[in-house]
Amino acid sequence: MNIITSKQNPKIKALVALKAKPKDELLIEGKHLIEMAIDANLVTEIFSVEKLNYDVPMTLITPEIAEKLSGKVTTDGVFALIKKPYLKVNKNKHLLYLDEVSDPGNLGTILRTALAFDFGAVLLSEGSVNAYNEKVLSAAQGAHFLLPVKKSSLDELIALKKDGYKVVATTLNDAITIEEVKASKLVLVLGNEARGVSKDVLKIADYNVKIPMQHIDSLNVAVAGAILMYEISKRD
Repeated sequence: MNIITSKQNPKIKALVALKAKPKDELLIEGKHLIEMAIDANLVTEIFSVEKLNYDVPMTLITPEIAEKLSGKVTTDGVFALIKKPYLKVNKNKHLLYLDEVSDPGNLGTILRTALAFDFGAVLLSEGSVNAYNEKVLSAAQGAHFLLPVKKSSLDELIALKKDGYKVVATTLNDAITIEEVKASKLVLVLGNEARGVSKDVLKIADYNVKIPMQHIDSLNVAVAGAILMYEISKRD
């Protein structure tokens, strides 16, 4: 088993750089997330402060190196280098389109929720936060390994309409409830935390929907998305 004791080791420097700018490989942190990645056959190497019984190549590191690699206040000292998952969009299911969602925590939560309610993919518009940002990976807790997540565009949204999908955009203006939407396949669109769904997307939407509520007129995008995805899942 290899052992690395210096924070200046070229391999450690490469891992730090990969965290800052993910490519075809990713660095993930935490035993639970790593075990999910192992189950998905994505792990190429583990870096840990202690010896673990995983059937993948492992390198021991010092607690000081673990602190350097970690993006958390406290760390369990276990990291894994994994292959970026590439999963095919399932066009037999409802889809989710995120229009410039910018907060990593929101995106991670939304991915986890989309997986829970069996959506066929999450599509990210230009201007959305990087889906492989370390905070997104942490919040999603393995959703990336089972749910297709890909960059998208307005053109792809229009193409999905031609494939029989109805585009359902969240907005307060001229909106109905999700229960009133009549569609066998739909693309639910959630908008930016501050600006909402863009005008360009609203122009091509087949339905505008809102969540009936009292005392306030809006919810956090991840909360609103969870409510709507749950309601959509009940239709099937």
